[in-house]
Amino acid sequence: MTTPTLEQFLEDVKNHELTIVKNDGVFRHLKFSNPNDCNQYFNITTSPNYLVITGDMGSLVFSRLYDMFDFFRSDNLKINPDYWAEKIQSTSHEAQIASYSKFDLEQAKKNAQEDLNTYLGDNDDLSEEDRASLLEDFELEILRSEDEYEIVEAIRNFNFKGFEFDEFYWDGCRVYSYSYIWLCYAIVWGIKKFDKVHKKLKRKNKQKRRKNKQKRKAKAK
Repeated sequence: MTTPTLEQFLEDVKNHELTIVKNDGVFRHLKFSNPNDCNQYFNITTSPNYLVITGDMGSLVFSRLYDMFDFFRSDNLKINPDYWAEKIQSTSHEAQIASYSKFDLEQAKKNAQEDLNTYLGDNDDLSEEDRASLLEDFELEILRSEDEYEIVEAIRNFNFKGFEFDEFYWDGCRVYSYSYIWLCYAIVWGIKKFDKVHKKLKRKNKQKRRKNKQKRKAKAK
């Protein structure tokens, strides 16, 4: 499954409504859901230096600024998955990586193919027989791997007359998960929706205070 586009995300949340459970400075609890369907609901909770998003699409904890809305706010709903991933809080570095990415079998095969092509390009004196045998072994052992376990074992154990994938870049085999990108969009969209509602509430409260002030002045006369 490819990662969602902004347009796909907006389609998912087109009927979502905002419920402000708490709004006290940087202490916030916002709920976003379709009143008629709990599918893909989410909550955004903030406290000093932290933003937590939970719900149907997973959970993530971020930390960077005192008010995390200032960190994520984007009027044009632009996201920055690379940088934001660095701010995810988790129990370990491995758990952090697993929270936003997944192993991609096809990407691993592609990267292995690139390493093999580099080797073949640097060793043009390789006999036609050896070249054919190397390509056959690569096809059977690596390109036909059907899951992460198989291809990891195949790449780690591959050896053809001294050629090994001894400097294979495993991190390059991971791609952003669908849920991570979806949650990134949810954060910026949720903040924008909250800002709009919050601005209206502030305007109404200001008008209410002005009217109350005018009433007090009228009574004092």
